[in-house]
Amino acid sequence: MKAYVKVKKDYNSGLIVGHSQNIQKAISGFNELACEVVPYYSLDDVYDQICREDIVVDYIKQCENVFAKFGVFHPHVDDYPECLKEFLGRKIWRDTINSIAADEKKWSAGWFVKPVESKVFTGKVISSIKDLIGCGAYNDNFEVLCSEPIEFVREWRCFVYYDEIIDVRPYKGDWHYNYDANILDAMMKRFVHWDKRPMACSIDIGVTKDGRTLLIECNDAYSLGSYGLQDFKYAKLLSARWSQLLGREDVFDYRNYSCNL
Repeated sequence: MKAYVKVKKDYNSGLIVGHSQNIQKAISGFNELACEVVPYYSLDDVYDQICREDIVVDYIKQCENVFAKFGVFHPHVDDYPECLKEFLGRKIWRDTINSIAADEKKWSAGWFVKPVESKVFTGKVISSIKDLIGCGAYNDNFEVLCSEPIEFVREWRCFVYYDEIIDVRPYKGDWHYNYDANILDAMMKRFVHWDKRPMACSIDIGVTKDGRTLLIECNDAYSLGSYGLQDFKYAKLLSARWSQLLGREDVFDYRNYSCNL
């Protein structure tokens, strides 16, 4: 098994480094796991070499191209899985970006809007016609998820690995606020009843000014921001999800090994 990683030349130091901070962390993590790391500048350079047993650390579209090579199309974790909807604290519904753009009541409502298809544009609050800039051309008419506006005063990323939270990392907001661990425990009790749940993902949570701990969204782990997760744990997270999607053994799943000294 090999980890193929996208790299670039750092023009300040002259060193070859990961193409992003996340990719650099993955390189370090796979090195810790004694996995062979293969750097590349363009996916085209290594595409034909990649086997089902390998992992590719790149951006979402490039990873999806590799999955398609092995017959896996549109891998995606449900942003708001049914089992966790009780923790949303707000209504979520589907619409299209053109429908919102054509209706003043919609584009002035202050809804949070994000694309159903991953990362075709960045989710944002739409409260004026100017906020629609960057949400695609008219002929794109992206399907979107809309939600009632809610103000989170602090946000965290919870890393889920084989049905357990292995770390919780803050990434935005006022450090005076903290989440309710009991709510997070309750989320995980519901999470394990999700039939097609990912073996690695993130559950992003936030706290409101009135103290409610709510689900922001879930994210797939095959190309996920690390947000300070330890390097080797980040590599294992990537490996778990790639292995699940490609239907193969996760060679870095050490849960069944124990040392009897």
